[in-house]
Amino acid sequence: MSRRSAAAGLEAFAVRALWPVIAVLFLGIGLQKLTAYEAFAVAPIARTSPFLAWIYDLAGVRNASRVFAAIEVLIGGGLLMGFVRPGHIAAKLASVGAAVTAFITFAFLFTAPGVLVKERGLTLLSLEVGQLFLKDLVLLTACLVLVGQSWRSR
Repeated sequence: MSRRSAAAGLEAFAVRALWPVIAVLFLGIGLQKLTAYEAFAVAPIARTSPFLAWIYDLAGVRNASRVFAAIEVLIGGGLLMGFVRPGHIAAKLASVGAAVTAFITFAFLFTAPGVLVKERGLTLLSLEVGQLFLKDLVLLTACLVLVGQSWRSR
């Protein structure tokens, strides 16, 4: 086997593995949002988002978290369908939903309190908030790969 074909095989495996890996991520995080712990831990950050603050005002912390849980579990289920049939409408909608969700959480980097800290004269991304949401840029990019796969597939 040539290096080129081995590299192509590894790339194909990695892209294929994104479907169940991101599905499990969304399913797990979605289910956690059903707990009071998660609902109240996320609320102070999510309330700073121009995309999400309104739902907290409308529904309250627990109900907003339940709405987010339902959305994330549906996305996770659709992504599992994408593992089996990337071109299925559920996979297409879930991949777009996953990308939008990742974009919204990445945007917390610009709205959440405590993103930056001063350390020895340097301004750094905080460990608790800043670095957490910077990592969502990777998730967003991976979700965009799935969007491309699902909309290219039949």
